[in-house]
Amino acid sequence: MQVLCVFFGVLVVRAWAQVLPAGAPVLPTVTLPPCDSPEAEMAAGVFQDYINAQRTSGFKYSLNQIDEIKITAMPNMDIYKMEIELLETKCHVLDPTPLAACPVRTKAEVAVEADCDVAFTKTGGVLTVVQHRCKSELETSAEDLCVGCPNLLPLNDTNALQMTTASLAAFNNRTANVSLSKYAILEVGRLSTQILAGGPSVFSEYAIVETNCTTTEDDNCVALNQTVASYGFCTAGSVNANVAVDCRIFAPQEPILPPAQNGRVPGVPAQNSTVSVPAQNGTVPVVPVVPVVPVVPAFMPVLDGPGLLSAESAESLESLKMRPASIIPIVKREAPAAETVAPSGQPPMVPVVPICPGKVKHFLT
Repeated sequence: MQVLCVFFGVLVVRAWAQVLPAGAPVLPTVTLPPCDSPEAEMAAGVFQDYINAQRTSGFKYSLNQIDEIKITAMPNMDIYKMEIELLETKCHVLDPTPLAACPVRTKAEVAVEADCDVAFTKTGGVLTVVQHRCKSELETSAEDLCVGCPNLLPLNDTNALQMTTASLAAFNNRTANVSLSKYAILEVGRLSTQILAGGPSVFSEYAIVETNCTTTEDDNCVALNQTVASYGFCTAGSVNANVAVDCRIFAPQEPILPPAQNGRVPGVPAQNSTVSVPAQNGTVPVVPVVPVVPVVPAFMPVLDGPGLLSAESAESLESLKMRPASIIPIVKREAPAAETVAPSGQPPMVPVVPICPGKVKHFLT
C-alpha cells in the first residue's frame, strides 16, 4: 500500500506538472537509492580518495560502510548527501602504497573509525566534494579486549618518546657513510604498550623527513624542502631496554597542494632498512631530534588524529540549502516484490527490503 501511495503521489505530481504554464520552475526530485548502488559506491570512492589526498599527517582511511545516501536532482546539477564510515589503515598518508594494499587496523589493535557526513555536487557527470564533517573514535569494546593486547599511550608519553628518539638514532647510525643523509622525526602517529613474554614493551609508529645533515653530523640540521626531501615511516619497539627499528624510505615527492578530485599522494615503491641496536647500560639513550613543522595546505578536513579519543561531533551537516518547493516527489527505498496470497482473504503483504546501510567491507563497528 505504501508503494502504491508513493507511486500515485508521483503520478499526481507529474500530472500537475503537465498543466504548469511554460517557463514555470522545475521542481527538484529527491531519490533514496540503495547504499550499495553504483552511484553510492562511486561517490564514496571519490570521498575516500579526496580525504586521503587532503591529509598531510596521520594515516590513510579506507571505506568500511555507506550508511545513508540522498540525491536531489535539480535542473543544473545533482546534490548528494551521504553518511560514510571509514576505518584507519596502517599506511601513513605519505606512504605511496596503494590504498587497496593497506591493511586496516583490527579491533584488537585498537581500530580507529571515522564517521563522516559529506555533501557533493554532480555537474556534467563529475562529482565534487563541497563540504564534509568527520568525527573519529577508537573502535573497541569489552568483548574485543584481551590479555596481552596492545594499549594505546598518549602521544606525549615520555618513556615512549624517549624510545622513539633512540630508535631514530639507531637508524641514523646504521652506517658511517657520509653520503647518507640524517633523518628527523616529522610526526609521531601512534604509541602503544603491550605485555609480552620478555616483559613490558613499548611500540612507536612515526614519520621521518630527510635533513641537510649527513649521518656523521649532529648540529644545525634542517629539514630539506619538501620538493627534494625524502620521507619515510618507521616502526620501533623496545623490550627489556633493547630497541629495534624498521624504517621504509620513500622517494622525494611532489609538493603537497590541495589536490584535484580523486587525487592521490604521489610516490614510488619504498626500500626497506632494518636496524636492531641494544641500548647501553640498560637505559634508553635520549637523542635530540630536529623539530620539523609540516607544511599544511590552506584547507584541511575535520578529522581527528589517530590514537586519540575524539569528542562526539555535532548534528549531521546540512551543507547545501535549497529553495523550499511546494511539492517534492520522493522515491522510497523499497524494492519491488511480487504479490503474495495472504490467508483468510487478508490484503497481500508487501515486504520492505532494507537496503541501507550498505554492506560492511571490513568489519562491523
